[in-house]
Amino acid sequence: MNIVPLVCLKNTRLYDGKEGNEVSLDNVLRQVEKDSLLYVLDLDGIERDNPNLEIYQRLAEHCVLWIDNGPRRIDDVMDTIMSGATNLTLREELWPTMDMSGVQELTDDEIYLDKTRQYQEQKSLHIGYSGDVGIIVFDETVMYGGLPKEPMGIQKRYLYTNSLENLSLWTEQGLSGIIIDLKKKTGAV
Repeated sequence: MNIVPLVCLKNTRLYDGKEGNEVSLDNVLRQVEKDSLLYVLDLDGIERDNPNLEIYQRLAEHCVLWIDNGPRRIDDVMDTIMSGATNLTLREELWPTMDMSGVQELTDDEIYLDKTRQYQEQKSLHIGYSGDVGIIVFDETVMYGGLPKEPMGIQKRYLYTNSLENLSLWTEQGLSGIIIDLKKKTGAV
């Protein structure tokens, strides 16, 4: 199971988790192993359609980036990829007429859909797109058995959590990996 550290961007500042402490770019680069995967939750992009592309470029010199910045059109996806993203998280509520085939033409890398809302509303976590698309759920309350094994053949399933306490149980559930705040992964808390 992959354990991927998460940093958050808000008001052009880096934080060591969703509700974390402000950290410098140098500090993040010291805490994350070279060429390892880093999840970047860009709230400026998600909430205000103003992604921090320059910061991605600087992070990409050291890390493999999985960017979640709320693209709303194909040009946003292209900008994100050109700024250093390898993996992408897309949010259907921000891009209701999503051009998934266009996104898949732009990249051979991994694409994920944020299915947190569907999970919280206890709806099926159906992808609705063909191809190799995964899901991510940002719900820290998921317990063992809470994230269903998908009969739809979803191969890549990630869960954001604030603790690695249930790691063995989530492994049994067949998750591909866990996203966890950088400060919690490195033991800074």
